[in-house]
Amino acid sequence: MQFQWCSTLNIKTATIDDSQRIHQIALAAFSRDQVPKRLIDEQLTAGRVTYLLAEINAQAPAKTDLDDGAAEETKIVGFLSYRAILDEVDLSFLAVDPAFQGQGIARELMRAFCEQNNERKAYLEVAENNVAARHLYEKFGFEIYARRDGYYHDGQTAILMEKNL
Repeated sequence: MQFQWCSTLNIKTATIDDSQRIHQIALAAFSRDQVPKRLIDEQLTAGRVTYLLAEINAQAPAKTDLDDGAAEETKIVGFLSYRAILDEVDLSFLAVDPAFQGQGIARELMRAFCEQNNERKAYLEVAENNVAARHLYEKFGFEIYARRDGYYHDGQTAILMEKNL
């Protein structure tokens, strides 16, 4: 995918070498340490969870500079994690570096997720007040099938969604 700032977005599968950057994005995108580095390392090592990464060339401009000091040709700016078991898949986390939000990166991660899990039934949960995420999931055809009132640490309701891919 080509962006207005002439950078190319690539979607790739993470390796253990990507765990630190995944954790940095999670810390920046979420209000809490919802995806601890230890968990990312365990999941990538065991191979039971797949992390899709959104990668751009490192010269692409951002809204703010969250440079991690690494001199690299590409930069990971978002991730999506999921666990597939037989004919079902559970989308766990979707996060984009705040400096790169609003540029279609989450949409491209979702597109790749749907393509990789064709013919499976997908499930996810999202906070009721996370309007942007809910809107994205609805655009991809996810529908609400249940609610969990007071589910999150802040008392927010969880919306459970599903879709046949």
